[in-house]
Amino acid sequence: MKRRTMSGTPSTQQLLRPLELLGGGYAMLALDQRESLRRMFPPIDGKPVSDQTLRDFKSEALNVLTPFASGVLVDRPYTATDARPAGLAENCGLILAADVLDQPAGMPVVDTWLDPLVTTEFIRHVGAVAIKYLVIWRDDDQRTRRGEGVRKFVDLAKQAGVASLVEGIVRPAGRDDWTDAAARHRAVLAAAEDLSSYGGSIYKAEVPGYLPGDLSLVREQSQQLSGRVGGPWVVLSNGVERADFAGAVREACLGGASGFLAGRAIWSDTVGEVDIASALGERSRDRLQQLTEIVAESVGSWTRPG
Repeated sequence: MKRRTMSGTPSTQQLLRPLELLGGGYAMLALDQRESLRRMFPPIDGKPVSDQTLRDFKSEALNVLTPFASGVLVDRPYTATDARPAGLAENCGLILAADVLDQPAGMPVVDTWLDPLVTTEFIRHVGAVAIKYLVIWRDDDQRTRRGEGVRKFVDLAKQAGVASLVEGIVRPAGRDDWTDAAARHRAVLAAAEDLSSYGGSIYKAEVPGYLPGDLSLVREQSQQLSGRVGGPWVVLSNGVERADFAGAVREACLGGASGFLAGRAIWSDTVGEVDIASALGERSRDRLQQLTEIVAESVGSWTRPG
């Protein structure tokens, strides 16, 4: 049975269909990491690993994991360089990252902008069915500028005739750390309401209400987020302990999420293995299948009030 009908036009629903599981919901794999992936690999002779090392890892992950995902998110520099990536399963929808990341060495991403090389022609050329844009969201005087970037991104997706996924990562304004966990929880909800208002097809959120080892607030906070966005949303795994992620996905889906778009919780511990393909097949594939089963069991159980 398909999940409840999302608000939006039939054309939007049609655009999302290549990313859906047969029974509804989304089980999507993230492989668009760039410098953050490079830092996961042990240095060689004191130097970061090469671009080719990143390409090789992504290629192995595509081969092993995409037969079990409804969609996969890839980057332009290392994966979808000039064509549909080799090894991508036929039944797996391709999502292209359309963001350039401002990421100082050894630091998290601090800002983003739209990749000028991701044009309507390039999107069609590589066979993408969707594009994705990351926003580092702060409640500060730059919200209008960031919002304009989202607007341009959504317009690009419409021009290309593909779905648009807007991702929000929250950071405190004017300081390095949150005053408390509640402040961050509020920001996750505020970012979702703000960024989803620009009309993207799917909103990609940090797990609402999450604390390491504590999922007690996730369902209630997910219900709140579901009430603030006008369409489907999924969770990402960045910032979530691997052992917590399956439970977090279940609680989020019971609170109205439509699935996940995640990478680190699925494959991060295989980076640097001598036999990466075997590690992906033995550990990551099982995790992905478990997460997919959770989505199939949980999506659609929450009903929007009113």
